Amino acid sequence: MRIAHLASEVAPFSKTGGLADVAGSLPPALAGLGHEVTVAVPAHRTTLAESVPGTARGEVRALGYRAAVSELSHRGVRVVFLDCPALYVRPSLYSLADQDYPDNALRFAFFVRAALAAIARLGGADVVHAHDWQAALAPLLLRHDGQTRFAMPAARTVLTVHNLAYQGTFPPWALEACGIPRRLFTMELLEFYGAANLLKSGLVSADAITTVSPTYAREILSPEFGCGLEGVLAARSDAVTGILNGLDLDEWDPTRDAFLERLYGADDAAAGKRAARDALAAELGLAAGRRPLLGMVSRLAEQKGADLLAAALDEVVDAGFDVVVLGAGERRYEQALRAGQAAHPGRVAAAIRFDERLAHRIYAAADLFLMPSRYEPCGLGQMIAMRYGALPVVTRTGGLADTVTDAGKPDGTGFVLDAMTPAALMSALARARKLLAAPRRLQAMRARAMTRDFSWTASARAYAALYERLLAAPPRPLA
Repeated sequence: MRIAHLASEVAPFSKTGGLADVAGSLPPALAGLGHEVTVAVPAHRTTLAESVPGTARGEVRALGYRAAVSELSHRGVRVVFLDCPALYVRPSLYSLADQDYPDNALRFAFFVRAALAAIARLGGADVVHAHDWQAALAPLLLRHDGQTRFAMPAARTVLTVHNLAYQGTFPPWALEACGIPRRLFTMELLEFYGAANLLKSGLVSADAITTVSPTYAREILSPEFGCGLEGVLAARSDAVTGILNGLDLDEWDPTRDAFLERLYGADDAAAGKRAARDALAAELGLAAGRRPLLGMVSRLAEQKGADLLAAALDEVVDAGFDVVVLGAGERRYEQALRAGQAAHPGRVAAAIRFDERLAHRIYAAADLFLMPSRYEPCGLGQMIAMRYGALPVVTRTGGLADTVTDAGKPDGTGFVLDAMTPAALMSALARARKLLAAPRRLQAMRARAMTRDFSWTASARAYAALYERLLAAPPRPLA
């Protein structure tokens, strides 16, 4: 199959979060199954002095702008960069000083139109797979825009929702600059409580909708997790599928991780993690000793449960744990963790930043990994933690529910909180202390966690099967 992915960020070329990881890992996994895969992405750069990778392939025009097209082969995938300096030479991808760029609707409407034009010129696609609101206009245009549909009349469309909370909502007058005709601003397509909702347009137009875990696919049909779009999704529930994200096993592998002093696998995890613990303690000023280490690598936000750790931090330390946190986010949680470090010298270390090297070292050193999210579409942290033998302590939601089995079951790989409260957290940590004090049980659970198959191969096969079903079925009739 000829498969084209449209994503606003793709690792390793541009990244703010998990979307880039998926867009950088799923296409190579599909290519590994024998498919012809293209990924289109804006050529984000911070200054004009930065070069755009790849070989020039002409240019495309849309909405009064033009983009130089360049092409690069990466991990068996054709990556197409769309270089439009007026739109994509920015200090950051989406926002500045916590304020979205005011022209984001135009920036990503142009991206979709330019990407589809470039893909059509390069031979077309059987499946166009759009990711999140930034690419959600692709299904709408391929279904309702005659010129776009003419360029790829047989293409089927898939929209993946990585986080339903981000929807691309704009004033209706922004649609004119995006080249969206007034006739499409209807309750059935784009209109959402008086605004234009780009994600909604993709949800109602795509042939198939996927989310990044099976549990999240069920959750978003409910008012609690539907972010106002549960009715739209319920009307298309037969088109919604949850496919669990995979993990880049080349990047996250304790048997060959360049950031670790001592490499280790499931057979010698205890020794490897002790060495990592000693090295991390020396680096961050933690006290020497064998107190169990609770690690957290996360954006510091309420969604991620930063408030839960802040509220329970004194009690966690008093219960015999050392704590290390890496991340940045809301100022109140950054301040709370800095205060916790000052109150518990040698027992709490708070690195308020993003640091790839330190993240690897924390996963290796931690005995337990804290990820008490209020909602989590998929999550990679818990998968990485298990691969490094750090048993996750999580809430029962989204991808966390799909990947972590509670220690109370024979195939347990971590600890699942019964509620989002400090008391529930301390109860889970009390259970974990008992396990950490039993070397044989600990080794068995670590081995189970470290050998779980989180590769992209299974996910890629599920996506390929979905594409094949779409291509075998007759096209959806136009409304």
